[in-house]
Amino acid sequence: MQALSLQAQDLPVTGKVTAANDLPLIGVNIQVAGTSHGTATGADGSFKINAPVGATLKFSFIGYLPKEIKVTNAGPLTVKLEEDVQKLNDVVVVGYGTQKKATLTGSITTVEMIDKAGQPITNVSNALQGVPGVFASLGNSQPGVDRSTIRIRGMGTLSNNDPLVLVDGIEYSMDELNPNDIESVTVLKDAAAAIYGSRAANGVILVTTKKGKGASRVNYSYYYGQQKTTYLPDAIDDPIVYMKLKNQANINEGKAPDYSDAEIAEYEQGMKTDHFTYPANNWYDIALKNGVIQKHDLSVSGSGDKYQYRLSLGYLDRDGILFGPGNHEKKYSVGINTSVQVNERLKVGMTLDGYYRNYTIPFYNSIWQYLSRTLPILSDTLADGRYGNSWLRTPGRNNWEHPRMLAYNGLQTKVVQRFLSTVFAEYKLPFDITYNIKFGVDKYDGLLSGFTPRMQTFNPKTGAATNWNSPATAPRAAKDDYNDMNIHFYNTLNWQHTFVQKHNVAVMLGASYDNYDSDTWGTSMYGFLDRTLDAFDAATTWNATNGNTTRDVLESYFGRLNYDYDGKYLLELAFRSDGSSRFSPNGQYRWGFFPSASAGWRIDKENFFKSNFIDLLKLRVSAGSMGNQAVPLYSYRSSVQLGQDYSFHGVLNSGAATLNYVDPTIHWETTTTYNAGADINFWKNRIGVTLDAYKKHTTGILRQVQIPAQVGNLGGPQRNIGVVDNSGLELTVQYRNNIGAFDYGINGSVSYNSNKISDLNGETVINSDGTILKEGYAINSFYILQAEGLFQSQEEVDHSATQSVNTKPGYIKFKDVDGNGIINGDDRVIVNTSSMIPKVTYGFGINLGYKGVSLNASFQGVAGVKVLPTANLAYPFNNGANATWEWTTDAWTPENPNARLPIVTTSTGSADNFQRSTFWLRDNSYLRMKNIQLGYALPERWLSKVKISKLSVFVNAQNLLTFAKYKDFDPEAILDRNDLYSYPMLKTYSGGLNVTF
Repeated sequence: MQALSLQAQDLPVTGKVTAANDLPLIGVNIQVAGTSHGTATGADGSFKINAPVGATLKFSFIGYLPKEIKVTNAGPLTVKLEEDVQKLNDVVVVGYGTQKKATLTGSITTVEMIDKAGQPITNVSNALQGVPGVFASLGNSQPGVDRSTIRIRGMGTLSNNDPLVLVDGIEYSMDELNPNDIESVTVLKDAAAAIYGSRAANGVILVTTKKGKGASRVNYSYYYGQQKTTYLPDAIDDPIVYMKLKNQANINEGKAPDYSDAEIAEYEQGMKTDHFTYPANNWYDIALKNGVIQKHDLSVSGSGDKYQYRLSLGYLDRDGILFGPGNHEKKYSVGINTSVQVNERLKVGMTLDGYYRNYTIPFYNSIWQYLSRTLPILSDTLADGRYGNSWLRTPGRNNWEHPRMLAYNGLQTKVVQRFLSTVFAEYKLPFDITYNIKFGVDKYDGLLSGFTPRMQTFNPKTGAATNWNSPATAPRAAKDDYNDMNIHFYNTLNWQHTFVQKHNVAVMLGASYDNYDSDTWGTSMYGFLDRTLDAFDAATTWNATNGNTTRDVLESYFGRLNYDYDGKYLLELAFRSDGSSRFSPNGQYRWGFFPSASAGWRIDKENFFKSNFIDLLKLRVSAGSMGNQAVPLYSYRSSVQLGQDYSFHGVLNSGAATLNYVDPTIHWETTTTYNAGADINFWKNRIGVTLDAYKKHTTGILRQVQIPAQVGNLGGPQRNIGVVDNSGLELTVQYRNNIGAFDYGINGSVSYNSNKISDLNGETVINSDGTILKEGYAINSFYILQAEGLFQSQEEVDHSATQSVNTKPGYIKFKDVDGNGIINGDDRVIVNTSSMIPKVTYGFGINLGYKGVSLNASFQGVAGVKVLPTANLAYPFNNGANATWEWTTDAWTPENPNARLPIVTTSTGSADNFQRSTFWLRDNSYLRMKNIQLGYALPERWLSKVKISKLSVFVNAQNLLTFAKYKDFDPEAILDRNDLYSYPMLKTYSGGLNVTF
């Protein structure tokens, strides 16, 4: 009867929903508050819904402000929704301030960290993958050092290409912040960065930390996950297959087999009964396990009319995928952000952000190289627990690298305390002038401690011991201490005024001072009695001590003028003047001046522009210059190096000498950037499009140049020689809509960048890794031999250019580029593809939501980049290492002439086939599902009963799918590398919750 009574009170409410211009809105979501009962408007904007008297109807539609109406009668209701112009009125963080999106003239991209909530992001740099114009690559997933390399709009210099990162206006590493304490990350890509002229040539990243907002609240979030590798080399793990293939490789080189038929037969029989002496080990399976990651975050925040505060604590615990104690990480974070309005003129505040963290690595930290050298015949632990080697004699393996021994014995621990503390004030002066001042201290203390005991492996047959490290120097302990104190200070005067209601003017003038002090030292000792004590007091022999102290200072003056007419015509002018202690005190070298200008036109605000389809149409142009001071300290003056001993009358005397020639006229490297762009929103702001075209022109590149050895046999000086150009396009598209209670959105972006060295003063630099720096080509283009397939017969070998006396059918055939009948270094060709950065980066994502259930997925990819992996497992049998399974099936033989790989040989014994050439060049393009998350937000009517404001649960998968042509290793991990020795990329499966009280 109660249910019938309630139903009797429902009214059949009808009505129509329109926009402010009275046009009907189709698909508006209408819901009875506190229930799951809802409907949507039809083609004419009309609706009908049953609701009790006194109930509240919630109207929501993408691109419009939500509205609530209380039911008093059956209607009909006329509901008008206003456009959500908040997105245009939202402010964007820019240099030394904020600006409205609507009047922004620069090329800026903002990542809202709320969109990354719940994702297992250990460092903030890893959240920037897929951002337009930004290339973020994680080459090492080792716990404690898993930080992405960031490149903004290509590479503009031949030295340090890292962008400038500022946290709340102060230079600081974004990866020394708890990601949960960050509100947003803004990337300045064009002349918008010029206000930071010094060091802004590589782009600027502005990190804004969270502040207290609204009523006091307590928030707790947690996730737990497990991790495993995405790709690993497919190493041969069958001892018999390995030995027979290794023998065949030797025979193909005209050499005797490594393993006799009797040894192979004995081994095959022994595997059946004695796995200690006759192992069949897959060392990647032995060494790797599922990693574990968990994170807790707790925050208390709130604000009132005259104050705001936020206090946060965080804890991250991560155990990596490698066995042993040498890949563990713990982080403890604290964040404080508070401010108070003292009176109507004065506002003061302070922030504190930092970590206490530690992580471990094996003492012999080339563990991934050691794993790539393992063989299936290498014994793990023997029956008595000692570490085995192999009783089989194998060239190149005089001292076996035993992964378990090296992972469990000997450890390095890095302990870091780093905090950024700031105090700031804002004071309102007469005439609408505001004075801002901020002082920040960045304190870094790091201690790296290491200890290794004496290590031995034992022959599983004879028990004979082999020393891994020398008993004369092990056990051994070492400590390195790092102490940095960076002081930052800036102050600005701001004035803004509106004239005649339409002329809006804003002026900012400022000055800053940055001081960087660094003090490092290290020492090591040996002569410990055993592995139980590792304190220096327990050692008997001093080994070495070193130390270094430096100071670096930057002084700057800057200003900006903004003008807009009725939000329609937009103009920005800025300048910065910087003085750096890295250059000579002579003013013409020490100081640099960096101006910029940008303009915009809101065409959609013109009277002649009438469109019911286009909601926003803004054109933007900008140009500006920025600086780079990336040279070693004191490069402008001669320095004397100690330890340059010399013989005088047969007696060795201590001495000192100048080892490098210097150029005292070095000065700022300058990058001039040009940008033209357009922002378009249409279809009631459901669709947004941003398009940018840019050019970066870097001159006076700071780099070391070589001089003839006859000039005192000195190293070359740092000089301003070189020009590099980058040009490209960026496109971003977003679409969002809803069908009733079902919300959905799609976003995507693609960036293209062309990189070219335009001038090196005629110099060509050939690098040892098979790359080259040459005018007209991309930085670090490949410089390698050009392969023309495989020799199929001895006759073809005899009638081709001479490669070596070993050349035979099945070998790689190289093109005789210079036509002299001999293949050598002069036949190398340039492949105009950088080994360091892709030409194309892209990303896209989907966002779906229905009544508290959400599904979000993001994808990221690169194209136009190649890699040339070498050495262990990239090549077969490299100096005693293993080979991959593909060499058992895909190598050339007379019976398999169309094979994908050349005839099997050892890469050290037959170097012909394994010269750097286009044969081994690999396309490293890939597409990766970076993250997919399924979440559920519990209804508020449930939570209110237990005094909880919000509660959501979620499950995540990170790096779940990867599509790539290159399969031997993870394509992201190997980018800008020439080996397979890095900590592998990881898949992460996680789940957690987020609750607010």
